Amino acid sequence: MHYGWIVLCIVTLLEGLSGFGRTIALSPLLQDLCNDLSLSMTQISSGYALSHLCAVFVLPFIGKLYDKIQTSRFLLFFVLVFGSSFILLSQIANLALSPLGSVGMILLGYIGIRLSVHSYSIAGRATIAVWFSHQRGIAVGCYALFTMLIGSMVPSIIYGLRQRYHWSHIWLAIGLLWFLMGSICFLVKSHNRMVDSSSCTSSEPTIGTLRPFLFIFVMITLFFKAFQNSGIMLHLFPMCTDFGADKKLISLCFMPIYIVSSLCTFIFGHIFKQNKAKGALFLFIFADLGMLIALKGIAHTSAIIAFVLFTSIYWSMNNIVATLVLPILFGVKKIGALHGWAYAFVSLGSAAGSLYFGIMKDYASYQLSLSLCVAFAGLLLLILLCIKPTSFVSDEEAL
Repeated sequence: MHYGWIVLCIVTLLEGLSGFGRTIALSPLLQDLCNDLSLSMTQISSGYALSHLCAVFVLPFIGKLYDKIQTSRFLLFFVLVFGSSFILLSQIANLALSPLGSVGMILLGYIGIRLSVHSYSIAGRATIAVWFSHQRGIAVGCYALFTMLIGSMVPSIIYGLRQRYHWSHIWLAIGLLWFLMGSICFLVKSHNRMVDSSSCTSSEPTIGTLRPFLFIFVMITLFFKAFQNSGIMLHLFPMCTDFGADKKLISLCFMPIYIVSSLCTFIFGHIFKQNKAKGALFLFIFADLGMLIALKGIAHTSAIIAFVLFTSIYWSMNNIVATLVLPILFGVKKIGALHGWAYAFVSLGSAAGSLYFGIMKDYASYQLSLSLCVAFAGLLLLILLCIKPTSFVSDEEAL
């Protein structure tokens, strides 16, 4: 068995189960946190947003770290950080802290969680880019399928657990169970840079030779993706209450979304696997626009169906952009550093988005916040259409 598949299986398991630390897993507990800790939505969102902001400054260095050390050590470190962060968060209610102290604890705990979640993503996408130079389409599909199948259960599990257990007990159990995951990291014994030389060719561009405007556009697109994802997923259940949607039904929607998205990844991975970066970005932003419009009317059955469809395509194209488009445009040399910068922009977007939706909830409305996101997505689509197709191919291909 190709060693790259072993590494990919381990990283896929870690990233899939890290869904318990992602934004959608916090949303069902958000109102309970506000009530138990005497915090407002803005205060909770501020602590959560600041954790993403802190990650922005660290992730480029984490990406470089991935390029330099053994994958087993890289993964083990962040498994321990992830578990410790949940145990820390579970103790907030027992410490009788002031509101400011509670926000500080949320900030500290979620810094560790966000760095760990992004580190698993860096390892997974770098593994595909480096080990699967000729099989990236199938590798992306398998990776997306199993991470999403595992992650699809998270919203429903958290929602169900929340009906029976206190949020602090849920987080403590996750933290303790995660320490058991550390043992699988020792199955990764090879250095992450032991790759076939055919996967890195001299014609592939490096970070230093990127077209500046194209690089900035891709980073802004990733920023906006995280901006809205973080804000919407964090506030999804309060948003459903305001819009008159069934929260339980919406939580169940994520199972078909994850499944359809993983299937779409196989299809689009084959379509966009070679030098079709502009088309991939177009479909990514277009599906995002459809998802936002559907979310505005989520109380209606037709809007829920549209939300499931567009979100599935949108999430599948996110996998394509991260694992196929970036290597197509920028090569695989120093792939860890490249993804480190990409996730720095993702964290910056997550920080701004969660705070943005919290403020809009307290001082305006969720509907207005979504309308502004629709306008920005439309602007990104227009800018993309104006970029010349030759900007998306290497200089060698242009000749």
